[in-house]
Amino acid sequence: MKTSERDALITGNMGYVVTLARQYKSELLSTDDLVSEGCIGLMKAADKFDPNRGKPFVTFAAPYIRQSIEEAISRITGEVPVMSTDESLPVGSNNNFTLLNVLEDPDAPRADHALEQHTLSDELAEAISTLNEREQAVVRRFFGIDYQRMTMAEIGEELGLKRERVRQIRDKAMRKLKKQGPSA
Repeated sequence: MKTSERDALITGNMGYVVTLARQYKSELLSTDDLVSEGCIGLMKAADKFDPNRGKPFVTFAAPYIRQSIEEAISRITGEVPVMSTDESLPVGSNNNFTLLNVLEDPDAPRADHALEQHTLSDELAEAISTLNEREQAVVRRFFGIDYQRMTMAEIGEELGLKRERVRQIRDKAMRKLKKQGPSA
């Protein structure tokens, strides 16, 4: 993973670290100290994260963040903090907000989305490069890869082919791509 991608994962998930740190109470460590410890865990997670595994970064990073915070508290107090995922947290005036609500919001934008898209784009480009020149031209235009998305008739007109021939080329290319299967 590139340094810029790693940095984007870290900065994009700082709010999550703050949210987790605020859930731990320590008389000897301030929230800022807990956030700093959580950031150490976030950085460890970013170093070990593999976007090809299909797991969202925030889900992958949560145990690292918690472990760093809990180790810091344990070093200072000698006690291991215990948290319940269904215990109410004092957030605003509504006290029915639990840790389970914070863990992962499926509707929230994911900070690792750009990294996943970049990885998928690389894999797609590699797969398409195995096709012959005509198949590449048809597939790229039909699916809008590096081109404006086009109909089979428009592709045929641009490449000097009949619409039916474009369909045949597209179908043959898709069979080749399916035969290759996902890269493992």
